[in-house]
Order: sequence, then structure tokens, then C-alpha cells
Amino acid sequence: MNSHIFQNNHAMWAILFVFSIFPIFSSILDLPFWNDVLMRIMLLGIAAMGLNLILGFGGMVSFGHAAFLGIGAYCAGISQFFGLDNGWLQLAITIFICGSLGLIIGFLALRTTGIYFIMITLAFAQMIYFFFVSLEKFGGDDGLIIDRSDFIIIDLYEPLRLYYLILATLIFTSILLTMIVHSRFGVILRAIKSNESRVEAMGITTLRFKIIAYVISAIVCGIAGCLFASWQEFVSPDIMHWTRSGELMIIIILGGLTYIAGPLVGAVVFLLLEEILPELLHFFAPSIAENWMVIFGPMLVAVVIFGKGGIMGLLSNYFDRGRNV
Repeated sequence: MNSHIFQNNHAMWAILFVFSIFPIFSSILDLPFWNDVLMRIMLLGIAAMGLNLILGFGGMVSFGHAAFLGIGAYCAGISQFFGLDNGWLQLAITIFICGSLGLIIGFLALRTTGIYFIMITLAFAQMIYFFFVSLEKFGGDDGLIIDRSDFIIIDLYEPLRLYYLILATLIFTSILLTMIVHSRFGVILRAIKSNESRVEAMGITTLRFKIIAYVISAIVCGIAGCLFASWQEFVSPDIMHWTRSGELMIIIILGGLTYIAGPLVGAVVFLLLEEILPELLHFFAPSIAENWMVIFGPMLVAVVIFGKGGIMGLLSNYFDRGRNV
């Protein structure tokens, strides 16, 4: 196992361990709000890890994956609208619908590459977005207020039950994607990213591998969306707007494209900065506190420009230098 994978796994498990014990400290300090912040980090981290399977390891730049996040949320919302409160069934519906749509969209979009693939995925995402905006029965643009799903033995209204359900999903997703990336399938997927023509010359049908990766990616994003609906107790088309896809891509690039833990690290840094930076500016420079994005933006740009491989790349280089000293 090379140092790249070594650092990758250690960073991922360190973050998951911190997430698992964090509620102890939030309870001691009486700061339950931060549990909600971490749940949002974990949910967007799951979605970003799903997207990174095709973006970071497959080289497929999809600008429409927020659509699957929204479809997962609406699978929970519309199911509840018709009286189906069982969270496990909602997840099954999410997997089926997101997998089916991922197969259809992937089959059509992956016959193109580059800017054409980006635009096709964006076009499909906008079509789905405006479709849900038009559904007045389910709230249209105003959205739909829902209850938390019923996971039978897991009462999500009990303190921390939802938190640990999301954490368990994140752990399962992390393990699953690690196994996929380091499997024969993952090796071929990375080879396709590196040189698709050479892989095709070996007699391998690259389209089949790319479609499978796209479907897995869509399902992971859908599951994140389904749990997002229970966490927020509200679903609306805003969750699948194209800007959300951009946010997921920023999170991945910030954390590190070619690292399994990259999206998770990116989600932690991105969302913590969103929470902490306005408060710091309010304390040190109240006059510009409302314009915190003016500082936040250049910080992200600096990481992308000076930190090749994102934050995980910086950490990997730092530990590599430390071992060589």
C-alpha cells in the first residue's frame, strides 16, 4: 500500500472518529447547534464523495449531480405526502429511481466528452429542477414541509438518533467507495481518466464502466438527499439547483480530487468556514461582517492555486517531507 492510500485512509478514519465522539463534547458544552452543523457536513460529504467517484477518479465533470440530491429528497417528501413514512422503503425507492435516472442520463450523456458532457448533465439537471418547480401539488417553488421518516426501531426524534444514522451512512459510503476505487473496476476507471483510447485498445468497453460509475454516483447522491430531507424536515427545488452542483464541485476540489477522503475534508473546511468566518468578522471587523464571502472566495482560490491536490495534497506533501527528513 503506497503512501497516497495510507494518508487517504488515515485522514478519513480520523474525521469519522471525531464525528463519532463529537456529540459528547457538544453535550458537555451545551452547544447542540453544532450537531446540526456536523450533520449538514456529513450529508454534503456523502453527496460529494458520490460525485467524486466520477469526477476525481473517472474524469467526468458532471454539473448536474445536485439533481440526484434533490430527487432523493423528493423521494422522501412525496412518499410522506402519500402516507408512506417508512424510511427504509423511502431509501429503497430512492436507490431505484436515482439508479434508473442515472442509467438513462449516463447512457445519453456519456456518449459525449468534455464541454458537451458538462452541458448535457447541466441541461438534464435544469429540466429536472423546473419539473419539480412545476409540481404545485407538492408545493412547487415553495417546497413541502415533511416529518422525519420512520426507520421503525430508530426514532429520529430522539436526540442524536438521526445524527448517528447519518454517520453510519457516511461510514458505509466511505468503506464502499474505498473498496470500489481500489478494486479492478476502480483501476480501470482511473485508467479511463488517464487515457481512454489506450484502455479501448485493450479491448475494454469503457462506456460500460463509465455508466456503472455514473449510476453508483447518482445513487450515493440520492441517498444523501433522502436523509437530507429528514434532517431539514423540508424539501424544495432549491436543493437541486445547478449552484448546488457547483458547491459540491468546490468542496471536492478544495479537499482533493484524487483522494477518497478529499470530499469529506473539503466539506468540513468549506462548511466550517461558512459558519465561523462571519462570526470572526463580526467580532474583529463588524462593518464588513455581512460581506464575508469577499474573504471566503479568495481563500478558496488560494488553496486551489497553491495547493495542488487540494488540502489532502498539502497534507500528503507535508507528511512525505516529514518522513524524508
